[in-house]
Amino acid sequence: MIKHLTLAGLFPAEEAARKALASLDPYELRAKALDEKLPLAHLGRALFHLNQRRGFKSNRKADRGKKQDDDSGKITIGVHRLRDQMGEKDARTFGEFLHQRRVEAKSQSAIPHVRTRVLSLVPDEGGKPVDTYDFYPNRAILEEEFEAIWLAQAPHHPDVLTNEAHKRFYEVIFYQRPLKAPKIGLCTFGTGEERLPKIHPRFQRRRLLEEVNALRIVRPGAEATKLEKPERDALLSKLRDKKTVSYASLRKALKLDPDARFNKESENRKDMKGDEIAAEMTHKTRFGKGWLSMPWEAQWEVVSRLEALESDTEVEAFRGWLRERHALSPAQAEAVTGARLPEGFGRFGLTATTGLIKALEDEVIVYSEAVEKAGLGHHSDFRDGQVWTDKQGRPALPYYGAVLERHIMPGTADPAEQDDALRIGRLTNPTVHIGLNQLRHVVNYLIRRYGPPEEIALELARELKLDDERKRELNTRNRQNREAAEQRSKKLAEINQADKGGNRALLKLWEELNRDNVLDRRCVYTGRQISIDMLFNGAAEIDHILPFSATLDDSGGNRLLCLKEANRIKRKRSPVEAAADLRAHFGADAAWDAIAARAARLPREKRWRFEPDAMTRFDAQGGFLARHLVDTQHLSRLAREYLSALYPHKGEGTGHVWVSPGRLTEMLRRNWSLNHHLPDHNLAGANQPKNRRDHRHHAIDAIVVAVTDRGMLNRIAREAGRHGHEEAHRITADLPEPWEGFSDEVGRVVRSIVVSHRPDHGTASKAGLKRGRDATAGRLHNDTAYGLTGEKDARGLDIVVTRKPIASLKKPADLEAIRDPDLREKLKAWTKGKDGPAFEEAIRRFGHAELGPRSYPGLRRVRVIEPLTVIKISDRGGRPYKGYKGDSNYRFDVWELKTGKWKDEVVSMFEAHQPGWTSPIRAANPTARKVLSLQQNDVIAIEREGERELVRVVKFSGGSIVLAPPQEAGSLKARDADKEDPFRYIYGSPTSLQRWRARQVRIDQLGRVQDPGFPARKPRPGKA
Repeated sequence: MIKHLTLAGLFPAEEAARKALASLDPYELRAKALDEKLPLAHLGRALFHLNQRRGFKSNRKADRGKKQDDDSGKITIGVHRLRDQMGEKDARTFGEFLHQRRVEAKSQSAIPHVRTRVLSLVPDEGGKPVDTYDFYPNRAILEEEFEAIWLAQAPHHPDVLTNEAHKRFYEVIFYQRPLKAPKIGLCTFGTGEERLPKIHPRFQRRRLLEEVNALRIVRPGAEATKLEKPERDALLSKLRDKKTVSYASLRKALKLDPDARFNKESENRKDMKGDEIAAEMTHKTRFGKGWLSMPWEAQWEVVSRLEALESDTEVEAFRGWLRERHALSPAQAEAVTGARLPEGFGRFGLTATTGLIKALEDEVIVYSEAVEKAGLGHHSDFRDGQVWTDKQGRPALPYYGAVLERHIMPGTADPAEQDDALRIGRLTNPTVHIGLNQLRHVVNYLIRRYGPPEEIALELARELKLDDERKRELNTRNRQNREAAEQRSKKLAEINQADKGGNRALLKLWEELNRDNVLDRRCVYTGRQISIDMLFNGAAEIDHILPFSATLDDSGGNRLLCLKEANRIKRKRSPVEAAADLRAHFGADAAWDAIAARAARLPREKRWRFEPDAMTRFDAQGGFLARHLVDTQHLSRLAREYLSALYPHKGEGTGHVWVSPGRLTEMLRRNWSLNHHLPDHNLAGANQPKNRRDHRHHAIDAIVVAVTDRGMLNRIAREAGRHGHEEAHRITADLPEPWEGFSDEVGRVVRSIVVSHRPDHGTASKAGLKRGRDATAGRLHNDTAYGLTGEKDARGLDIVVTRKPIASLKKPADLEAIRDPDLREKLKAWTKGKDGPAFEEAIRRFGHAELGPRSYPGLRRVRVIEPLTVIKISDRGGRPYKGYKGDSNYRFDVWELKTGKWKDEVVSMFEAHQPGWTSPIRAANPTARKVLSLQQNDVIAIEREGERELVRVVKFSGGSIVLAPPQEAGSLKARDADKEDPFRYIYGSPTSLQRWRARQVRIDQLGRVQDPGFPARKPRPGKA
């Protein structure tokens, strides 16, 4: 902007003259420009200020799908409020409005703010206080001011303010780049097509068919039945123009019995999603029912055009097209542009989607069957027969993106690009991205050392970051569970029972028998009432609905409270298998119809287990192994598919990669006496299953997984049948060790393992890197800019000033840091005698435009001072004008001086990335040589008491370095402070490091230590 203003003669060329313009009041200039001739430099100052405050511009793509209670809704309200206020003051422009407010102020301290502020305690329609803006200038208001100023000043400066200049400055000030289009992944089935967006009518149709075809009708005591085609079509008709339809409404559409349920229905899922696009477009204010008769190609033309809209000009053109092409009224066209469309993409391209739709429409089949019918191969095995090798022709895993193409965001596809992640694409989740890359390095290293593995067993389950919606659901469920647990604790106190987990679990199972009526909680098998006293006197006990010996399923969904007597009769059978014996013993109340009716009141995850084919369904899903595979998290599933690339051939017996369930690993390691091999394994209590404060516990898990096979799982199932679920911990007790002396050998191996950590050194100071690749992921400094006062404290630290929210003042002592003495004294008087919550409430009211003092209306931020060591930023003349807090250290260097003494030097992240930065120690001691250069997570060898120890760099500061054994895990800071924990940090200094003969070591992917010995860096010949 400055360049164009200078070239046009609206700004002086000299920097000093330009800076002098900063003393002019820009709001006064913007107001005067409407009525009188301004000097060109003054006009340039007004335009420059307008450029700095060019206003908010709504973007259709960014705002799509937001509700009115989102920030965009608040902005709209603020814009309307500003229009009203400008009208009340007869202000022609926003600049004139702000100038009038400032002129009308009665004193200097009463000048109102010029930037938008959030006002709290403004009641909504329901009287609830909400946040809103007092006013908000949008782009259109600022554009109107620009035009008004230009129109008023052009006659005074016709040679400068030409039409060409108008066009140029309008573009400079108001041009906004369009949003960058996202990269779209390719079809899962390898058709080479881009995946369809969720707004595509074919995506909506395929998804709806899949979900409806998967529905099953569950009636008490009967097997779940699939829908007949007329039933399926009736539900499709019900869902085709609705966003959601309740399962109750769907049951009514099929005229089902009140006791019938759909298999996907549950307490937390009462609705089924319909066609989201049709639901929007068939609204009577848009296309109405005429939308349903349009070919999908025409529908796609409408929604694709709508989705692409960004500017107001494009919106108007689109509305005109709707009126002309589809004969919509202006009101209908406007309503169409306001439709809320779903975001994101599906997994399939148009060809695969079309094939799936035909297969799903022709028959009432589920997705996996439709994939086969459509000729798309297998629904989950995507191996393509390609053999992956390294440069030497050995089997090797490629970059994960080459195998998991259907899961990644596509890359540049530029053959010249050397970075696989950029060329092929990468996963958006950084944890999974790093995990799979590390998996590749380790597996390929193992293959080079030992050859390709015959079989790979995984035990991976990592909880990853969730999206906002999933977080809200999880938080809501956790809150509900916590509140329910608190109520159960109160109940236990009322009946004088111990408040412990087992008793709370009994109460929970008792409540599930009938949530609505506490007086009608009956044993599902017998129909006899179970009172609360029976929970604790042994009359009732927990049953596994499907036998634990056959399923190894001890989850809450498989647990039920019943009479002890009924449980003895049911034994290790499913409900339907035990039905005849239950009736013979308990009579008509235990008839199967009666059992099924009572089971229909149970939670959904329990109800299906009472269906006659429950055990068959469990086995059809793959039983124990498959269920645990489903339960593993995202990283587990991707790792399994990724590792399968080492075995490219399909067919019987080609599944060399499988998942070992964590429950089995835990049972085996305990019964083979493996937990005690790590020290302090019972540090957290006698029932601690393993020492998670030692990283080597992962190695024990890996050993157990390695010696576990499918045959062993079958043996465990048989042992479970012999011992019963009452003694779950003894299931593996009779299984012998894999070989004699196994546990002792595991102990020797595990204790000799060296744990390696993944250091992240960034790319600072690495020569030969292309421009743009020599960046680092670390922050060079804190984001906060500090003003320099030129003063220093007693320690020589700079006194700096910064602005902080007034709400950050939490206690009276914080007021001393306020720079403005008048404001400081007024706040002290305002909060006098208050502390804690009362103090904070007073601070909030002080900053409120209506509740606070008149002298500081709407105060939100205050200037505070503090002593800091800052990185000073200078102007072109070399004068420091602001500073940043360095925050993080990059490297701990140790130099050996010519005297033989070791001296440390901490290099900050900022210093390490400065071109031409040189070490002050080296500059002062040209003969000094660097003996150590350490960063966080590096490992060094030290010798104390004559033996080598390996320790990891945890943190460091000037003169001190903090070390810890590499196997130590958990919160080391908290452990170091815990007197009951034997772990302690190792504190070192340059002198102690020299005494300990310290040297940096490398640990490869197989845990082998490369120790150069001491001294690690030998003096060069002729050097000190």
